[in-house]
Amino acid sequence: MPRHKLEEEHVNHERWLVSYADFITLLFAFFVVMYSISQVNESKYRVLSNTLTEAFNKPSFKLTPIQSEETHGSAPTSAVQLEALAVMERDGQGETDDAERQRDGADAAELAQADALPQQLRQISDQVANAFGDLMRKQLVTLRGNEQWLEVSLSSSMLFGSGDAALSSKAEPILSKLAEILREQPNAIRVEGFTDNIPIATSRYPSNWELSSARAVSVVQFLTTQGLQPMRLMAVGYGEFHPVADNLSESGRARNRRVVLMISASGEVRPRLPRIAPARLRPAAEPAATQLPQVQQPTSAAILQPPVPQ
Repeated sequence: MPRHKLEEEHVNHERWLVSYADFITLLFAFFVVMYSISQVNESKYRVLSNTLTEAFNKPSFKLTPIQSEETHGSAPTSAVQLEALAVMERDGQGETDDAERQRDGADAAELAQADALPQQLRQISDQVANAFGDLMRKQLVTLRGNEQWLEVSLSSSMLFGSGDAALSSKAEPILSKLAEILREQPNAIRVEGFTDNIPIATSRYPSNWELSSARAVSVVQFLTTQGLQPMRLMAVGYGEFHPVADNLSESGRARNRRVVLMISASGEVRPRLPRIAPARLRPAAEPAATQLPQVQQPTSAAILQPPVPQ
């Protein structure tokens, strides 16, 4: 039988196209990734940056029950004493920043005016100081006031996530304790929201105006669920336009991100003003009647008195 001739295997000279196609695909994917990285969403990048910064720099805190001062036989700690302790602790840390030292001096000057608080506002401030003493020492809660207003300032890091106006889980016990103090008082309360100067532009919060207002509204709504009468409350958003510190550092921006409860000495949320009539509807002023000069008459005593002999 004749032997079958083995056919020579055909050599594929186009196998390089497979490697070349793989290389082109990887190169295309590489440039797509590089392009997507270059198009950074500013608002999302801001939220991510603030979240990471707060996660690494935010001090840890927890709410601890305050024991009754009567059991220790000492006087209750006042808001003035706790603020003074906070100033002394900051001085003891040896701060080198001149701006921080000036701020401490201003805080000490404000403490000297705390005696101007009326009795009702002083009672509220003492209750807030006893309930949030640890947070006040960490400068997460601060108190200021005069004869008309008591200001309770809360750091936004305790209440909200970065770039959000929804209350966090750790905000509820803080606001619940505050509502417990304010529930039985008749004072009007103005809740104010503040942000730093970093712009935000999302579909929900186009600017810091909306973010600060939404945060104030969230606190107001929560306080109403805790038994505070809605007619005592109002919400105001100030955006970034009323800072208490410079926005050049992260610590300054953290102080500016806050929610403030302005507790009025009166029970009116807004003043009641009298109506002003337009000028054309006002009654014309009547001309004053002309009065004739009166001749002074002698008194009866002068008439009846006889002349004195010379």
